[in-house]
Amino acid sequence: MVQTRNSDNSNPPDPIATQLAAIAAKLEAIKTMKEDIAALKERERSRNTEGESSWRGRQPHKPYNKIDFPIFSSGDPHGWLLKAEKYFKYYQIPDEEKVEIASMHLEGDALDLYSWLSNSQFIFWEELVQAFTKNFGQAEFQNPDEFLCSIKQTGSVQEYRQEFAKRSSRVSNWPDHCLLGVFLNGLKDELKSDVRIHKPRTLPHYPSPKTGKLIYNLTQSSPIDGSMKLANLSSNC
Repeated sequence: MVQTRNSDNSNPPDPIATQLAAIAAKLEAIKTMKEDIAALKERERSRNTEGESSWRGRQPHKPYNKIDFPIFSSGDPHGWLLKAEKYFKYYQIPDEEKVEIASMHLEGDALDLYSWLSNSQFIFWEELVQAFTKNFGQAEFQNPDEFLCSIKQTGSVQEYRQEFAKRSSRVSNWPDHCLLGVFLNGLKDELKSDVRIHKPRTLPHYPSPKTGKLIYNLTQSSPIDGSMKLANLSSNC
């Protein structure tokens, strides 16, 4: 019996071609992985941008300026409240987020008071302002109108100007002629008579204290003898 040999026409695999195919597959996998990582980074960046925009009142980013929220622990809260309001206005913070933002910038006695107030109930920004003003504000600031009316010059004109600026910044809806009257009435007697002889009634040439240049610019201290000289006062002013 003749045994027929089974011929095998298949060629053995080329080892070089096999290695090249494996390398190509790995490169494709690496490329796909890089694309996936880039997509993840882009989604994370988008989430961070949306989160930052949300807590800032969902307003567009303002790269030209950055305002830091002030820290408050104790003392007169007037300056802190003024800066806080400017921060809220700049970033258009909604009312329901104001207390939460402010509470993260409290220290010492102010933080203790906030913790006590918010222990059992949610407090609004207006309530926090009232609590800080009542507990930390100086007694004379509790009635700003009365405090302004009680002003009296005891030192130099420059010191009197500064004190008047401080007190008048805490009142509202005062017409200029009333501010002028209070300012003149608080001057020392020897200076008061010199000013009143000109009978000033209004201040059309002098801006309101609310514009940052106070009405007491109508007087100037002499650098020589410390006396007051009149600046452009007449019966027609």
